[in-house]
Amino acid sequence: MGRIIITALVSLMMSGCAIVTAVSGTAVEGLVYMFQGEEESFPASMRTMLVATQRGLQKTDLNVSVLEPIEDGYLMSFGNKNLDGKIGLKKQTNKLTTVSIKVKDGGMREESVERALIITIRKESERVKRSARFNFARYKNIREKKNVKSKQVGWYLPGKFLDVNEIWKSSWLRIKMPSGKTAYLKGSLAASTNK
Repeated sequence: MGRIIITALVSLMMSGCAIVTAVSGTAVEGLVYMFQGEEESFPASMRTMLVATQRGLQKTDLNVSVLEPIEDGYLMSFGNKNLDGKIGLKKQTNKLTTVSIKVKDGGMREESVERALIITIRKESERVKRSARFNFARYKNIREKKNVKSKQVGWYLPGKFLDVNEIWKSSWLRIKMPSGKTAYLKGSLAASTNK
């Protein structure tokens, strides 16, 4: 399984800064709830916490790379050259949401980064207006099967880190979702180098 940056989807081209490669492998199926990372419950709705999480990551120069809806919440992945992380939002009640964060730098857990993100998300949750929504403007659909008509199982932000399991000649990428499930993304890889 390889961790790469997708810099092009279909006809959408974005500039990259490194040679992009993919490594074959298989995804581990299953739903991941427990992170063994930082966790805190907030007296806020799921919608509020989705917005607060997106804004909190952006405040720290990170973004939600993959957003995956699950039965009682959402799982997200994010990362950059140094950090790799997952966030889980779990609805406890209509006005109580638990946020779980696990961040790694290489193979080492980064507890201080997890704590900083919780603090940032808490501050953002206090600022979210009732009408605010998660901003899907640049996100692309992730599908259950290699077919644009198959069920949508999440969203991906082009140009961000993503676990790719296999590249299909039919312009589909088999990816690993934050839950560990396999899904498909219509697109291709583009390679570029630093200039």
